[in-house]
Amino acid sequence: MSLHGKMKHKRYKIFDAFRKLPSGVLICTDVMARGVDIPEVHWVIQFDPPSNASAFVHRCGRTARLGRQGNALLFLLPSEDSYVEFLSINQKVFLQLYKMDEVTDVIPKLRKNAIKDREIYEKGIRAFVSFIKSYSKHQCSLIFNLKELDIGKLAYGYGLLHLPRMPELKRRETVHFDPVEVDPIDIPYKDKIREKRRQLRLSEEKEKTPQIRKPKRKTENDAWSKNKEKLKKKEAKKKLNKENEIKRNKRKLNRLDEAEMDELVEEARLVKKLKSGKISKVEFEERVKDDDPDLE
Repeated sequence: MSLHGKMKHKRYKIFDAFRKLPSGVLICTDVMARGVDIPEVHWVIQFDPPSNASAFVHRCGRTARLGRQGNALLFLLPSEDSYVEFLSINQKVFLQLYKMDEVTDVIPKLRKNAIKDREIYEKGIRAFVSFIKSYSKHQCSLIFNLKELDIGKLAYGYGLLHLPRMPELKRRETVHFDPVEVDPIDIPYKDKIREKRRQLRLSEEKEKTPQIRKPKRKTENDAWSKNKEKLKKKEAKKKLNKENEIKRNKRKLNRLDEAEMDELVEEARLVKKLKSGKISKVEFEERVKDDDPDLE
């Protein structure tokens, strides 16, 4: 049976039904870590370490209640073994290494089932993504470091056929993982009703998607090419006319500059004659007035 925080109305019914069972396995989140009493819980297995160290003790507290015997097991990777020392200092809880016998490799069977049933395929991806996100936000980030996690082996553990796209997995090398050559769209639901709905949805989406037509390749003989050539010639002609106009204006300015220089030279010559007494002041003013029409 399973329990988690989003079940609300069903949660109590499942909890009550589990309490009445003579034996069974309850897969749950930290929603069941404290405040509940289930008689004769023999094992509490912690698949992932709690983000809060105090939650470890509360999880273990579901077993060995009221003087009874019980066991608690925590899965740790070799890169996470310093968590044992952390718990001994932080929570005064001392763990011992539990040596397990060889277990059957069920991963090939799990991946095979994922190819046949889309529900298993999707659940594996959701569980993997959820674990990666929670691991990256762990409070003990020095111990539970995402960079130290073997992504490939973890993906195998969830029976994934390929790795999902996630920001946390960018620029990560995946050594211990071989993706299965299968198109995810081709994986059907085992439930025929769900599969029929999915196929209907896919066909509707396909009809809505506009068909993208490839643009016709233009050749040199096309009208578009001819117009482009005309525009180029027109622009070149405009540029040439502009350059010619600039040159003409420069020549005019040069001619004006030369005339002004001549006038200045003449005025300087008359000033010298005035000073030497060769001409009178009246003659000087008359000659300058004749040369400069603006003084009239």
